[in-house]
Amino acid sequence: MDKLMQFIETKVMPPMMKLSNQRHLSAVRDGLIATIPITVIGSIFLLIPYIPWPQSYVSFMGNHPDLVAKLIIPFNMSMGLLSIYAAFGIGARLAQSYQLDSLAGGVSAIFTFFTTLTFTSLDEGTFISTQYLGGEGMFASILTAILAVECMRLCKKYNIGFKLPEQVPTNVSSSFEVIIPVFFSMTIVWIIVHLIGFDINALIASLITPLLSVSSNSLAAPLVYVGLTCIMWLFGIHPQILATVMLPIWLVNSEANMAAAQAGQAIPNLGVQPFIFTFLWIGGGGGTLALCAMMCFSKSKFLKQLGRLSFIPGVFNINEPLLFGLPIVLNPALAIPFVVAPIVTTFVTYFAFVSNLVPGMAYPLAAVWTVPSIFSAVIATASIRGAVLVVVNFLIYLGIYYPFFKAYERKLVLEEGQTEASV
Repeated sequence: MDKLMQFIETKVMPPMMKLSNQRHLSAVRDGLIATIPITVIGSIFLLIPYIPWPQSYVSFMGNHPDLVAKLIIPFNMSMGLLSIYAAFGIGARLAQSYQLDSLAGGVSAIFTFFTTLTFTSLDEGTFISTQYLGGEGMFASILTAILAVECMRLCKKYNIGFKLPEQVPTNVSSSFEVIIPVFFSMTIVWIIVHLIGFDINALIASLITPLLSVSSNSLAAPLVYVGLTCIMWLFGIHPQILATVMLPIWLVNSEANMAAAQAGQAIPNLGVQPFIFTFLWIGGGGGTLALCAMMCFSKSKFLKQLGRLSFIPGVFNINEPLLFGLPIVLNPALAIPFVVAPIVTTFVTYFAFVSNLVPGMAYPLAAVWTVPSIFSAVIATASIRGAVLVVVNFLIYLGIYYPFFKAYERKLVLEEGQTEASV
């Protein structure tokens, strides 16, 4: 065990730490996180007209299609335009990391992304298709945002741009300074898409996005994610890098799930954020709410006090007090259940969904990770069976953590007894 932990600490974690702080990945993470308020609000408005009970409510909504159409407008304005918001957020954050004008970075990113699209002329007027403004355009949005800001950085580095006198207001001069880099990024995309005819959005939509969606829906994806997350936490490393990689895929899959729910079709994707953050991370990474509950009744004074202080945050899936206070980090006594229990519940959760024991997650973005799991499970699935699955997983966590907790408890009780005797 010691050799394994030493290998991970010296060979595996340094590159993971470096990767987690990588500028572009951090910008993508922060830019997508910035879209959470609008995606949550849009998801809630989509959920309202399609709540499956009671029957009188379902019948009322079915008899008022005009009301339903108005209720889903916030959903269309959020998820339907998600790539635009993401482009701005990523561009702004990446520009900020380079100490460039963040507002200019966001606007440049949107303009560059829009250049990948085309207008369609009809008798009624000229329109832009919304096909790639939502989840399907997410990866093109990420790439173009990075391109736009990198052009800004290079032009700044080599002093390429318009320089206005110092008497000119800063907001005006900064706008003129980015004209040339914006021209470069836009022109690059314009040449690739419209002159060469290489449709970035179509390629991603037809090849990359389905491939990622399929892989994220497999059992292997959550197993790898859960295993790596637990190992990183054991060494005190925040596993945000893993969420950064998966977040675009979760968003694309979530949009497809909500569109299917709106159309009355089967829910296609398991690879969405609540699969892990609602059904597996009950109490936070590692499913530690069960451990926290046992601590509240511990014979150890330290464990009892820490458990009671940590229980309320744990209900809302915040478990840093346990990770660093118990601690779980670098604690071989609790490492095994911290890794094994989430893997077991991953199998259980996957089986529950693929066997239709629990309905698909039709409203994944409405299930915010800080909402207690038993409630967010009902929100995500629009079914009480989601809450039942959370209870089942919680009991599994209790069973797996229990023997290791009791062994750790005996050790602390003995140490506390020796301390009191010496005093």
